[in-house]
Amino acid sequence: VAVATSGDYRNYFEAGGRRYSHTIDPRTGSPVTHALASVTVIADSCAYADALATALSVLGPEQALQVAERHAIAAMLIVRRDAGYETIHSATFSKYLD
Repeated sequence: VAVATSGDYRNYFEAGGRRYSHTIDPRTGSPVTHALASVTVIADSCAYADALATALSVLGPEQALQVAERHAIAAMLIVRRDAGYETIHSATFSKYLD
């Protein structure tokens, strides 16, 4: 298996009190602005894991987790919250924990 992580925790900018990711949402043509900081995916190849991690990172935390669950993608998400960061993962990712 292979692991890939995508996120905006290193490459972003702030303007007018808003945080803008370097990741562009192809649906809008604009940088993503949601609270999803990082997505890690485990898949059969690194290229596939990277593509999935990037695609999920565009969707935002709720929709990314829904897609991961529906398609049995092993994904871990780190979400920015007011009190810090929250880590959530798909059921398929659970077998890689411990």
